[in-house]
Amino acid sequence: MKFVTSIRKLLGHGQLNATGIIVHATAGASGQSSVEWLSQIGFGYHYIIERNGDIIVGVPKEQRAYHAGVSRGWDGKNCNSYTIGIAFANMDDGKDPITKQQLDALVELVDALKLKVPTLKWISTHKWVSPGRKTDPVLWTPAVEYRGLKVWK
Repeated sequence: MKFVTSIRKLLGHGQLNATGIIVHATAGASGQSSVEWLSQIGFGYHYIIERNGDIIVGVPKEQRAYHAGVSRGWDGKNCNSYTIGIAFANMDDGKDPITKQQLDALVELVDALKLKVPTLKWISTHKWVSPGRKTDPVLWTPAVEYRGLKVWK
């Protein structure tokens, strides 16, 4: 697992006590281009997985990131207040594939986060916590369990 530092710093918004993870797709050309855009509008992810599997570290995992917007999950409304946001650098158009390197990096990252954040119990997608508003990631749908985390739909 290779972590890279983003060109710009993504800002956190207060303390985070994470109980789960939400997986996204950036709908951008690359992780770095997404960081550029997100830093301008005050949003962010904790991690962005580039197509080659490199992981961009964004908002520190101990801080809230504005990644889910209007949302509802296992702990109620405002998923930003209890989730870590991980995004695939992907156009999310149903054509741009999520690469094997990205999927492998997600496995490693989730396993590492479970060790560092023992309160993690859940995983979901943006399309499930913001139904009717978001579709990402179109090409990634976990089953009932993923790496020991319960899947919330």
